[in-house]
This record gives sequence, structure tokens and C-alpha cells, in this order.
Amino acid sequence: MQRQGLYGWFNKSLRGKKGQQGFTLIELLVVVTILGILAAIVTLSLVGLTTNASVQSCNAEYRTVQSALDAYMANNNYATLPKGAQGSFTNDMTGTAGGNVPLYNATPTANSPNYTRNGTTQFEYQWDQYGRITAIADNKGGTVSGCVPH
Repeated sequence: MQRQGLYGWFNKSLRGKKGQQGFTLIELLVVVTILGILAAIVTLSLVGLTTNASVQSCNAEYRTVQSALDAYMANNNYATLPKGAQGSFTNDMTGTAGGNVPLYNATPTANSPNYTRNGTTQFEYQWDQYGRITAIADNKGGTVSGCVPH
């Protein structure tokens, strides 16, 4: 008499006829449940990353635009920006709309250099006569939570 042990009994009773191959319904349900739990954990950990990335992107771009304004004012020996230089929110750094401060030049020269890398920015900025950024908005006109001018 050969003993099959507990595993042999379960195997025989759950699989039915001798010689059948494959997985039981319980085994498949356990695997699907574990995969579902792992997917939920990964999804929850990724949700906060997009918000954090947006705030970090806004802060990095804010520092770039503020540095460009400072460099523009220093290069042109301005203590205050010319009248009309501070306007409504703008993401146009060419100076043709909104802020009227040419921080980007498509054809830079020694007298008219580039202060920013691109002609437009991801976020919109408003600055005062002293060249300080006073407000930041997203491209829909709303504020970016966590991104504030310092």
C-alpha cells in the first residue's frame, strides 16, 4: 500500500478523474486575486507622482523665467522695467504679447541675446515693474497648487 499523503488526496479530489491536466478554479482565483492586489498597489503609488512632477516642473520653470528677467534687467541696466512691460499673464517670452519683455530672440545677437531657451513656456507668468514674478497660472488660467513665487 502506497501512501500519497495529503497533497495526493487534494490532487485527486480537486482534479477529478485520474490523468487530467491543468489548474483548478481555486488556483486560478488565487493567482488573479494576487495580481489584482499588486496592480492596485502599483496604481496607488503612481497617482501622486504626476502631481508632484507638475509642481517640480512649475518651480523649475519659475526659477528659469525669474533668472531670465533678472539677466534681462541687468544686461539693459534697468532698475525697473519700462512702462507697459508688466501686463497680464503670458507664456510668450518673445515680448510680442502680454509681458512685452523680449526674453527670447529667434535670431540672437550680441545686443539682443536669448535669456530663455524657448519662445513659450509651459506655465503663464505675471511680473511687476521690478521684474519680480508675482503670479503663476497653468495654461487654463488656474493656479498650480504648490508652485508659488518666492
